[in-house]
Parts: sequence; C-alpha cells; structure tokens
Amino acid sequence: MYITEPLSEKYFKIFMGAYNDFRSNCKKDYRFELEPLVYDDFIEYFKKGIIKCIILLEDSIPTGFLAYSEAQEDAIELYVIHCLGLENNTEKRRLLVEAFLRETADKRKTSLVSYPMLGIQEGFKDVIRNFGFKFVNLAVLNFPITDKKETRALEKIRFTDLPIGYKIVQYRDLYKEELRDCIYKSFSNTTDINFDPRFKTLKGVDDITNKLVDEIYGKFLNSASRVLLYENDVVGFSLANITGDHIANIPLVGIIPEHRGLGLSEVMLKMTVEEIIKLNKQGVINVDELNVSTDYDNTPAVKMYEQLGFKVTYTYPQAYLPNSSSFSSFSSSSL
Repeated sequence: MYITEPLSEKYFKIFMGAYNDFRSNCKKDYRFELEPLVYDDFIEYFKKGIIKCIILLEDSIPTGFLAYSEAQEDAIELYVIHCLGLENNTEKRRLLVEAFLRETADKRKTSLVSYPMLGIQEGFKDVIRNFGFKFVNLAVLNFPITDKKETRALEKIRFTDLPIGYKIVQYRDLYKEELRDCIYKSFSNTTDINFDPRFKTLKGVDDITNKLVDEIYGKFLNSASRVLLYENDVVGFSLANITGDHIANIPLVGIIPEHRGLGLSEVMLKMTVEEIIKLNKQGVINVDELNVSTDYDNTPAVKMYEQLGFKVTYTYPQAYLPNSSSFSSFSSSSL
C-alpha cells in the first residue's frame, strides 16, 4: 500500500536515499543539464519554502517524490516526479500527482502548472492528460560546436546586406529596458505563454530579462548576445549564456512582428553562434555543446536553426495545466 504526504523533518534522514537515487540518474534518465542540488542544499531550500516536496511511502519508507515550487507569482513549477525502480510506477506517479493537486488547490485558482516532462517522464504523458494537462511539443536542437566541418559550413553562409535603417550590435546594459519591451512584444502571442505566463506581461518579462542578464540562469555572454536596431530602437535579439558544465545555450531569439519576414533572425543567430565558437577557440569559455529549444510545431523556427547547422537531438512534452478558475475543483472521482 502506498501513502503520500508532504515531506517533513521526521523523514529527512531516510528520504536521502530516494533523492540521491534521482541525483545519480538525473542526466541519463531526465536529461537535466544542471546538476541538481546536493541533498543538504535541497533540504535547506525546502526549509526556506523555496522548494516544496511530496513523498510517496511504502511501509513508511520514502520510495518516490514530487518536487515543485510556488515561488513564481502566477505559475507553479513542477520540477520532477521520481520513483525508485520500475514496479507500479504509473500508480505511484498518479498518487503523487493527486497529492500535488490537492496541496496546490488554492494556488491553482490563479496560477497555472508548468511541467517539463524531460527524459523518462515522457512516458507519463497519457496518465497526466487525465488530470487536464495540455502539452506543447518542444525540440532541443544542438549545433556541433567542436566539429570543424560544420563550423566552416556556417562561415560560408552568406546573407544579403541589412535593409536601410537596420543594424545589429553587441548587447550592452543600456539596451536592457528596451530589450524587455522587445521580448514582451515578440513572445506575448506565442505558445510559450501557455507554460510560462511571465511572457504575458511586462512585469513578467522584466523578471525573465533580469534573470538572464544578471546571470541567475547561468553565465550571460554579453559579447555573443546581439540586438537588432531599427533607427536606433531595439526590435530584435539573439541572447546567449552558459547553463551548465560545458554547455552553451541560446535561450531567446526574436523580432517584434512588424519587423519580421526580412530574414534578420537568421543573421543575428549566425552572429551569436560565430561569436560563441570564437570565444571557445580563444579559451574565454570552455564548452563542447551549444543548444537551443523551440516549439517543434513552429516549422519556420525549426527550419531557421537547421539552416544554420543545428540538428534536433530530442523532443519532449512541455506540460501545462491552466489555472482552475475555469475548471471544477479537483477530486479523485473525476479521474
């Protein structure tokens, strides 16, 4: 028989085994780029309320858990669902999700749930669909940054000159406020708003911009990040950072709608990639992977990346549960 309950101090010692099993398998099974917190740090974050956790007990021993955060104003971030072994995993995960929905019922009245189903969690898709979750199919594309043949092929790609009035420059902090406005105008009508509501408002985009530029999301690469100017106003961007051990990432590429259709995203992206390659060769950074993620159903975006040498390495369902204001209250009888 399985029991779920919120993690509490009495389980701190015996929960370590289940958590460390997750840590040891996080890259292979869950495709995590960043190393998860060591156990003591996880418990410290839990005590501060930054992370919340529900555990699954078998004979009073924790053998599974669900970790999440309510720190974001209008979203609940579900980080991971992990169970030891393979036996009855569907049932165990279902019980953890049921407990999670009960614990978050009040917050979900005004907040959506965002859940990137990375790695083996993809196999849980059909089950959580029964809880009302919807999905965006995201693709992770990789540029072979250490492949000389591919980097030479990138160098040979040529674009026409920029139209009159446009120029592309390196990001500087003086562009930060305009960059925020530009990101908002570029992303406020995309599928990203389904699982990251911050893109819906200037306040939310300000949070995203600050966390990128102020290096909360990894080391921000000013020299590789580009902004597109039209008559000295910021109308587009291609941003770069380092997100994990030897991994470079391009988190955001966009242009406000009235300046699209001119092929300028490709130009910015190429400049960003070339600068990352240059920094790597010079030893300023030390990366062996460069990746980007995008909506796999956004064919123009996927083709843009592929045109410059990126290749789809894997896809995964980004699950989201809209806030419950338009749904009846959760109950197990509705499953």
